[in-house]
Amino acid sequence: MIETPPFQLIINQIDELIFDETGEHLDDLQYAILEEVLKEKSYKEIAKKKRRSEKYIQGVASKLWKTISEVLGKKVNKKNLKSSLQRYYYTNFSEVVNALNNVKINKGNICFNNPEKEELTEEKKHIEVHLDAIADLIKEGLTAEQIAIVFKLPLEFVQQQIDKV
Repeated sequence: MIETPPFQLIINQIDELIFDETGEHLDDLQYAILEEVLKEKSYKEIAKKKRRSEKYIQGVASKLWKTISEVLGKKVNKKNLKSSLQRYYYTNFSEVVNALNNVKINKGNICFNNPEKEELTEEKKHIEVHLDAIADLIKEGLTAEQIAIVFKLPLEFVQQQIDKV
């Protein structure tokens, strides 16, 4: 069994968010920039590794931060990428958990407590996939602590999700 490194899981989630918004996936250089930034590498180090100029890397990164900012609805840059992702996932996971906690099963039918039976938004459906990912990651052998680190979530929250599985 091949284990996916935590940074790749995070970048795959970002790629999925960007694709949902723009219809385009990250290219190889954008992927590499995200991976190296999450590893706290400088643009100079990334440029050397990718055999590009530092200025070119900065330009690609600037466009990438703009795209991620639009997707997350918050200004994102190299310095706040990790904290922005942490806030995004924590906020959205909490919304889904609250929404799912408002569901009751009645004689085999699912009924929402909301009298308007509001449908889940695309964003909430997307986050449900992330909740499913927690179960998949447990099956792959990751611990609750590792998952909490990958998704930048409180350990207690991840443990609650695991306990529900």
